[in-house]
Amino acid sequence: MGIEMLQKLFKFLSGKKDTSFSDYLKELSINRQDLIRHLPDIDIDSPVNAYITLAILLKEKGEYYKSLKILEKLKGERLSENEQKLLYLNLALTYRAAGFLDRAERALKEGISLFPSEGLFYYELALIYKVSNRLEEAVSLLEKAVELKGEFLDELVHTKLYLADSYIDRGRTDKAFRLLRKLDIRVPLPLFYYVMSKLYYAVGEKEKGYRKAIQGMKLSPGHVAPFLKVIDEYEGLSVDKLYEIIRETGTLAITGKLLAEKLIKENRKEEALGILEKLNEEFPNDARVKELYLRLLWESGKRKQVVEEIEKFLLDLKDRKKEFKCRNCGYETNTFDWICPRCRQWETLEIGSED
Repeated sequence: MGIEMLQKLFKFLSGKKDTSFSDYLKELSINRQDLIRHLPDIDIDSPVNAYITLAILLKEKGEYYKSLKILEKLKGERLSENEQKLLYLNLALTYRAAGFLDRAERALKEGISLFPSEGLFYYELALIYKVSNRLEEAVSLLEKAVELKGEFLDELVHTKLYLADSYIDRGRTDKAFRLLRKLDIRVPLPLFYYVMSKLYYAVGEKEKGYRKAIQGMKLSPGHVAPFLKVIDEYEGLSVDKLYEIIRETGTLAITGKLLAEKLIKENRKEEALGILEKLNEEFPNDARVKELYLRLLWESGKRKQVVEEIEKFLLDLKDRKKEFKCRNCGYETNTFDWICPRCRQWETLEIGSED
């Protein structure tokens, strides 16, 4: 496939006019778009890079065997340093995409041995170790990557927080404390407050654990769910506790719904209905609030109001979006995580994405 054909294919696939083909190649080459500028310059007139481009496109289509066949064959060719870097990086990423983590690890280790000053190889290998729950090794690799490129500091801090969280789960609160004391947190991070809250609760300091959870929820209302889970695990979410949380953080769909559910269980249905009416006005597209509200209306004999609410809801249904949305790339999902699955940015998934 010639370079002109590849350029036409790129133009057809992207539908973009202002983006160069070399920029597109760089974007495909790694999974962190904010690190694209750190890849070596790509000579698109080079036959080697044309083959690498073809391999990348095949990987994007899910044809991993064909992509790997091209990349493996290129290993036997005489390549420039930049071509080798690009080859080993994409070889590792394709192995990982195909599920061959052991081979991806081997390719990245080869890349490190050949180019020990290239931080991307340490970074990508750390991501593989994180998937395999080898967090201590991942932290060590990221520390090396940060020495080479400061841009990896964000990933290092969050990985250390994940490691501290795993220490808490294993009962090693001493290790978690030591790790957290050494952290250089330059900006407030919800994940930091989550881990600190969990740590204080784990060592019996309930009030400090609760205060850290409240701080985290105030800092980022889009990350309330994990904090509520910690509070519930260590001291329970009673009606009084939920009222207290709402007074301190404001009413959110998730806390309001939990409170209404608790009130219903205690047979305080009128009180629950009043809360759900307010929630329904403030969060009209929250399906779980809507479901609970309609069910309680029906049980209360307000059948006509149920029909009216359903009709209104169906009219608005086309505008509904998924529960969590990444403020960085727009990715939408119903599952919360501390990191966006698409753009790999930390703490960008936020609840309540409706317009």
